[in-house]
Amino acid sequence: MAISQVGLALHLIQGRRRRLRELDFSVTAPRPLAYRVENEEMTNDTYLPGAKYVLPYTRNEFERLNLQHKYLSKTVCDGRLIFDTTIDLDEKSCVLDSGTGTGIWAINLAKELPESVEVHALDISDTNFAPDHPNNVHFSVASVTSLPSGWADKFDFVNQRYLVGALLAKEWPVVLSEFYRVLKPGGAVQLIEIDLRSPTPETPISVQTRDAKWKAFDTLGLDYGVAGNLAKLLESAGFVEVVDEIRRLPLGKTWGEIGVQGTISIGGAFRNASESLVKAGALSSNEEYESLMDKLEAEWDLHGTSYACNVVCARKPSRHHTKQPII
Repeated sequence: MAISQVGLALHLIQGRRRRLRELDFSVTAPRPLAYRVENEEMTNDTYLPGAKYVLPYTRNEFERLNLQHKYLSKTVCDGRLIFDTTIDLDEKSCVLDSGTGTGIWAINLAKELPESVEVHALDISDTNFAPDHPNNVHFSVASVTSLPSGWADKFDFVNQRYLVGALLAKEWPVVLSEFYRVLKPGGAVQLIEIDLRSPTPETPISVQTRDAKWKAFDTLGLDYGVAGNLAKLLESAGFVEVVDEIRRLPLGKTWGEIGVQGTISIGGAFRNASESLVKAGALSSNEEYESLMDKLEAEWDLHGTSYACNVVCARKPSRHHTKQPII
């Protein structure tokens, strides 16, 4: 019998926490990673941007990502898929979902739009791609740092969420330049990233786990504070009308049901990063980290913790507004 989200929440509230990656949601084992860029096979010795991603590609991560999508839609986008209410997609529009994960954002958007709209969902691995999806959702395995050359001026809207643990600090300007290239003049981009630097309130265990993750990110070459830098990075890439809004992500049962969902989705991501943190030398063992996470979630329940989440929207200049990227 499938484990429901309600069941997971009850496990959490009653203190019987288990790592989401240990729960068996799947019938078969996850497929091996299939790294391809424009249909070119990658060898094990080839570095693919995003290969330092701190979260696993597993069926259990599939379930967590889908719950996280619902949580983010409620807390960050007021129940919408697109934050900016001025975005108007019509039957001829073309949309890109970068770092799509399971593809749930792309699939849900496709269900809201005419079937003639092309929705492209891209990730460096097809492991978590949803097997069932609308015909106008097109999955691709490729790196966002090198999008297909034929995609220039193709998209009306680009969405990307939660790649703070995937892209190297030096790759972010490259990615945003690629978005600029593939967007049509006047097209829009939406970036959503959690700011991991300042949990509120800063309780003892939250500071300890934050510092451990920060150390691991630095070791791996990831940008722990990229959420706060996205607006400047977009402007440097040539985007205009840059708007940076900060929303709060509630964690812990003090916030009620939405806080419990936050603990499962965000706390689940923290737990699933255990191996990466240990390998990076930020912690001595998975067991040490699991113990810290149990204490951290107890703090969330007690204090009603929240994290800032940056929602950054921008546009590529229209043809009559030719702002050049800052080199």
